[in-house]
Amino acid sequence: MPVRQPAPVGLRGLPCRILARMNPFHTVGRLSALLVLAAAIHPPAAAEPSTTGQTGLINMPDARIEPDGTLRFGTGYFRPYLPIWSSITLLPRLELSGRYTIIRGLNGGLGKGFGDFKDKAFDVKALLLKEDGWLPAFALGYQDFTGTGVFSAKYGTLSKHLGSADYTLGYGTDRIDGLFGGVRQRVPWIRNLSLVLEYDANDYRNDFGAEESGADDRDGGWTYGMEYQWGWLGAQLSTDGDDVGVNTRVSIPLEKKEFVPKIHEPAPYTKATPKVSIDRWMADTGYAVRLARALHERDYRNIRLGFNGYTLSASLTNTRISQTGRAVGRAARILLALGPVGTRSIRITYTEKGLPALTYHFTDTRKLQRYFDGLLSRAQLDHYLEISYAEAGALRELTTASLDIPATEQPALYENIKRTDEGHLLSFRREGKGLSSFQVIPFNLSWFFNDPNGAARYSVYTAVDYSHQLGTGLFFDSGAKITLDENVSNVSQSSNSRLPHVRSDIAEYLKGGGRVKLTKLMLNRFFQPHERVYARASAGIYELMFAGAGGQVLYLPGQGNWATDLSVDWLRQRSTDDMFGFRDYDTVTALGAVHYRLPGWGLTATVRAGRFLARDKGARLEIKRRFRSGITLGGWYTVTDGNDKTPPGSPGDPYFDKGIFASIPLGSMLTKDTRSRAELSIRPWTRDVGQMVVSPGDLYTLFERTLMLDNSDYGVGSRLGQ
Repeated sequence: MPVRQPAPVGLRGLPCRILARMNPFHTVGRLSALLVLAAAIHPPAAAEPSTTGQTGLINMPDARIEPDGTLRFGTGYFRPYLPIWSSITLLPRLELSGRYTIIRGLNGGLGKGFGDFKDKAFDVKALLLKEDGWLPAFALGYQDFTGTGVFSAKYGTLSKHLGSADYTLGYGTDRIDGLFGGVRQRVPWIRNLSLVLEYDANDYRNDFGAEESGADDRDGGWTYGMEYQWGWLGAQLSTDGDDVGVNTRVSIPLEKKEFVPKIHEPAPYTKATPKVSIDRWMADTGYAVRLARALHERDYRNIRLGFNGYTLSASLTNTRISQTGRAVGRAARILLALGPVGTRSIRITYTEKGLPALTYHFTDTRKLQRYFDGLLSRAQLDHYLEISYAEAGALRELTTASLDIPATEQPALYENIKRTDEGHLLSFRREGKGLSSFQVIPFNLSWFFNDPNGAARYSVYTAVDYSHQLGTGLFFDSGAKITLDENVSNVSQSSNSRLPHVRSDIAEYLKGGGRVKLTKLMLNRFFQPHERVYARASAGIYELMFAGAGGQVLYLPGQGNWATDLSVDWLRQRSTDDMFGFRDYDTVTALGAVHYRLPGWGLTATVRAGRFLARDKGARLEIKRRFRSGITLGGWYTVTDGNDKTPPGSPGDPYFDKGIFASIPLGSMLTKDTRSRAELSIRPWTRDVGQMVVSPGDLYTLFERTLMLDNSDYGVGSRLGQ
């Protein structure tokens, strides 16, 4: 069935020490006159982050939200708080932010090496009403809504542009105590410079540890600032009369298609070659060899060719190009250039792990040639292009004897390819026949936080991966880490979990067993029993902590934005000291998943339910968004019957597993495309409830990216062959 493409707080009294030094009403009056003058001649000020990371003034929020898909990182200091923060406009009216705040002068209380107290907080803001005519924007927010609640506050705020000034008025409870407000004004004679005035309603005197940290000396009140924006970078300098604050940030527009122009991307195949008739092309296998070699030189693998009537067919995959439609389009150029005269249509089946995924049928090669010549638009080409899920037996059709490549030609055709440009700081990769590869990444860094005798632990290591394709859909996969330097072995926080220690002994695995650690050693077999049904069987060492055997089945519907899969694995826990030894613990995990997509927004929601690693039963909700840049951000929350009452859980409030993750395509930051990605996650590393084993090859993730299910650029995409 064809794959469809979707359309695209009362004001507190002014501090006496400020009144003794200046008349704030005169100051505000002069500033207001300046703002009114500038408002008539300069465009409105832009949305900027406050010291919490939320869009706001200086220390107070406003009713503004950055454009959809804006990711910001920043850090600052305003005595005694040193926050390291990040925020994202996850949806057009929803902003999420998180911060790691160091409270200078307040003892951490966890251990000699922990240093100053450190707190994690997560904030949310929803824009309920957009500014419209004389109506202001209106937003509700909740700061520190999960975690310790040290900085918890709820607020509602209004913002209104008047000329080039942006005025804010709001009311908060808890830490934000009462009315607050302010104004941001662009300076017309200095581009990208703004002045900020706010009334800070934070109740610093009642902050956690305020007497020890010195926060009780801060009264809030009138605070002044100026800020400068330069491209993706920005900085703010502010003062409340006694203290000076600073806040710096970098903003990344995730909805931008490319951050770096692909100036080193190989040009599409345009080599002029003599054409021969179909009969001659079929009689001489040298022409097929030339075609296969041209595809292989441009990073296509698992190439099969066939000719039926007037249709030239091929099945292939690409190990470098990240977008399926782009890879198919470039292959179509080569097939069109090196195929025989008289070819009327071209059929390309794109594969993943040796399994057919999508079939692209170009029904009129003359129209396709006009498209490549720039004489036909993409919309016009769509009338001569059919995209469908590949049938289970699609590859069996490509076995025409006359197109089989002679054994004498194969050594030259499948010679090894070297790569060093995949986006890592330094890497080496060698590709062999099929999808076999060997890769060394000399320098990798892992961070671990919140051990009592040191807030941050690190491990620097070399990663080595070797994968060998043994047959169609059959792979031998292995991996190892070689530790170069680390201080994880100094971890003093032992697990207090009463559940089986399926994750909470991770420090023992990281510091035990010597410098070389085997992270993967297994056989993976991928199947396609039916159209839109895929399966995987795995056996061996899955990851650092577990080995076992199991499998997964994935079903994709013919129509609709959902999918479902089931994973079942028998697992045994590995030893911390013996590379091939085991502990006594074993278990069976069984998790069924339903995935639902909103492709227009790039959103995917997944619910997994079943039995987890610690034999606890429950469900895990995952929500993620893939932006036009290809960067994916998301988070998860798991509820099970594990009943983890040990701190940070309690008898009345058990701990539930949660975290956030990111998947970053390295090609978005390079001048050349690549399929390599950086996978990151932030999660507790001493909890056992709601844990899952590292998948040997999650089918939904695999085919989601191949089919581009998680983005509005579905299937063929908008960059065919470019």
